[in-house]
Formats: sequence, structure tokens, C-alpha cells
Amino acid sequence: MFGSKWVLCVFSYNRGMLLRNLLRSARLFYPEFDIVIFDDNSDDAETQKVLTEQGSTNCKVIISPSDHTKSKHGGLYAQMNKALMYAIDHQYSYAYFVQDDMQFLWRDEVLENKITKAFTRKECLMCNSSFLQKILTDGIEDRLPLAEDNLYTFKGNGVADTGIIDLEKAREADLQFPEHSESGNGQYWYNKGFRLYWLPQPHLAWVPWPATFRNRQKENRKTNELLPLTDESIKRLQQNQSYAYLEDYTKTVRLLPKPYWYTANPGKLNLLKIYIKYYLKHII
Repeated sequence: MFGSKWVLCVFSYNRGMLLRNLLRSARLFYPEFDIVIFDDNSDDAETQKVLTEQGSTNCKVIISPSDHTKSKHGGLYAQMNKALMYAIDHQYSYAYFVQDDMQFLWRDEVLENKITKAFTRKECLMCNSSFLQKILTDGIEDRLPLAEDNLYTFKGNGVADTGIIDLEKAREADLQFPEHSESGNGQYWYNKGFRLYWLPQPHLAWVPWPATFRNRQKENRKTNELLPLTDESIKRLQQNQSYAYLEDYTKTVRLLPKPYWYTANPGKLNLLKIYIKYYLKHII
């Protein structure tokens, strides 16, 4: 259960249907979280409609114009800095940073216990609880080695664009996101002695698969939602002691002609194997 005060900080830009999907999943599985949307001055009609609808909910919307010329992520890191200060000023215990192209898949009743334990590590400033993807498994043990207690530490990263932040630690460390890339901020805090930890039994996933970064063309494809985990999948996940891959626990609501990240380059043979497994999973 959740005894502390949580705020879900959602970072949004021009992906209204994806944003709607994320908010729906958050309210379904974690209704006690306060929600604040930090929108990067979206100008598409669907996103503006979703933001307007939040006026009748317990969700707060903060829209800020920002410079989209410095990074392929637009004003994301300026928004993250604003979100961090908002969470600290409003005396939350934990801030959960998520992007609009993500989805919660089940309710982890002992999530707070897990992060409390992780944050007892002096070097832990941020925890991630999202599923991995099999297309990115090459060298995973080097990038995300097992630390102990079924926790993984992301090599070379002290923070990420998504994850749970202990706000007391954030105040003490004067946490901010000064760089214009995830790797830049991750390395910045890694060099200061902090580590990003990956929690066991993830509950959050990226939705397959947005095509655009923030300063590119608008997202026009249909929303590709994921099926929430079944009771059987949750039981298997709770017993998992290794890496947790999204494809092993759920699938997309509808069959997709191209199932993985557009920028991934796994090699032709591996891609053929991935496609075969993907289609079989939908057929069986």
C-alpha cells in the first residue's frame, strides 16, 4: 500500500491519444497518485482536447512554451526541472516521471516498499520500473548489470528521463537536469557518484511505437495500446528473478505490421526471429 505522498509528473507534447491512454492506465492502477501534466506547449488539436478535459478531473495541467531548437527532445528537460521544483515545493515524498508514450500495466501493491529499500542505498537517486524489450538484449548484462537483491544498476547513468525520484534525496543533492539529452544527464549524475537503479517486477512500459521526437512531424498513427497483465502474468512476474521483457508478459491490443522501435537495428536474422515470435504470440 502507499503511505507516502506521490505525484505522477507526465511530460506531454503533441501525442494526445497516447497521453489519453497513459492517463487512463494511471487512474486505473494508481488512483491515489496526484497527476500533473507538464505540456511542452502542444499545438495539435487532440492533445489540446485531452488537456482541456483534465479540468474536470483531479489532474493539474501546466503548459510552458520552450525552446525546441536545442534538442530532439524539445523542451523536455526544462519541463523536468519545473516538475522537480513543483514536487519539492508541494512537499511530495516521491515524484514519478513518465512520458506520454507509456502505459501502466498492473498495480504493484508493494511498490513503495521496494523503492524505500532501494533508496536506502546512499548512491540511489532515482529508480526505474519499466519493462525491457528483447530487441535491445544485446549486451544487456554489461549495460544493466545485477547489483544485489534483484536490483539492477544502469551502467553510466545516475538518472533517466523516466523513473521514481526520492524528493528528500533530490533536495539534498540539488538534483536538476542541466543537459539536453538523457545520456548527458545520466552521465552528469553518474560522475557525481549517483546510480540509477532498475526495480524488479516492472509495471510500466513504452507503448509500441511512436515515430517522432518532439520537434519532428506530428504523430499521426493510431494509438497502439498494450493489454494489461493478466493474473497469471502477474504471478509469473512476481516470481521473476531476472530481466523482465515486455513480450513475455503481454502483447498489443491489435496486431501491428511493425512491432518494435523504428530506430532499432538488430540485424536481419534477429529481426526475422523477432517477427516470427511476435506474430505467433498474437495468433496463439
